[in-house]
Amino acid sequence: MRIVSDQLARADARVDWSDLKAEAMQLQEELKSDVIWQEDAPRAIKCQKRLSVIDDKLSEYNGFVARIQECSELLELAISENDSTIYHDIFEDLGRLETELSEYLYRLMMTGECDRNGCFIEIRAGSGGTESCDWVQMLSRMYERWAISRSYEVKLVDDVKGDQAGLKSATLQVNGEYAYGLAQHESGVHRFVRVSPFDANGKRHTSFVSVQVYPAGEEGDGDNSSSINEADLKIEYMRSSGAGGQHVNKTESAVRIVHIPTGITVQCQNERSQHSNRATALRMLAARLLQREMQTRAKERADRHEVLPENAWGSQIRSYVLQPYQMVKDLRTGLERSDVGAILDGDINSFLEASLMHSSKNK
Repeated sequence: MRIVSDQLARADARVDWSDLKAEAMQLQEELKSDVIWQEDAPRAIKCQKRLSVIDDKLSEYNGFVARIQECSELLELAISENDSTIYHDIFEDLGRLETELSEYLYRLMMTGECDRNGCFIEIRAGSGGTESCDWVQMLSRMYERWAISRSYEVKLVDDVKGDQAGLKSATLQVNGEYAYGLAQHESGVHRFVRVSPFDANGKRHTSFVSVQVYPAGEEGDGDNSSSINEADLKIEYMRSSGAGGQHVNKTESAVRIVHIPTGITVQCQNERSQHSNRATALRMLAARLLQREMQTRAKERADRHEVLPENAWGSQIRSYVLQPYQMVKDLRTGLERSDVGAILDGDINSFLEASLMHSSKNK
């Protein structure tokens, strides 16, 4: 009981529940009036969404409070009646509750404006030639397996094949609640060391891959792509590269979009039609522009406090070593694990959670 009670106390320390309840009551009163719907419908919709988020938070918190109270009462009953069956049931319930509360506490750390959203994960080969391209493909598989393990929807929206093997770049779209919040700290350079299967001399190679994670717009919230000025875009259509198929390589279905004011370029070729590729590319561009805006605001806040924001582009964040020993080490949190195979199969939650803790402490 002490563990789950301590976890709930930590949740209480993170959120002012009385303020949330007061905000919910204020929003309810505001939405009761027909005036807001008639005079400012966009604000009414925004208030309704905020109220829904608060209601979900309060409902989840109250659910944990009720379950802990129930376990406490059952424990008292088990002690008074000396019933081993009740003891067994309580310990099972407490075990599940501890796991759920642990996950819940990590979600409470994700308070950013886009943390509940899905995301795009863009992976690009750096130095290392063919070995680096193979590393892109391995990381793409790792993130795909991680997303599937969390029951997220994931798809490869763009990839560029390597000259000999692997991929020069890959972009994954991950849809699911808190996908961005969990994956956001993966942005940075990932270093990979192993004896290369592409080296006839069996030498050890070091390669580097850059990963960038962008927040996707909320489903049905316009993902900001509709607000992009078409005059600011240079759109090119081309034939898709790949293994072939009914449309691949036969029609100009691949789309590349350049945002002229910023120079940001996105590309999509893995959807079934030019229209779908264009829509996905616009969502990718909207995500990149949103990330750029968030980074600008973060830098402004950091400048005010005379500190540098974390995860600057190009910073090395994690090292994966397969030879001469096996070790994955996060250079920010210090977390080390030797089960490299499991990690490359998508078991990366411990790294994501450690990064959340690290980032939360530095806020």
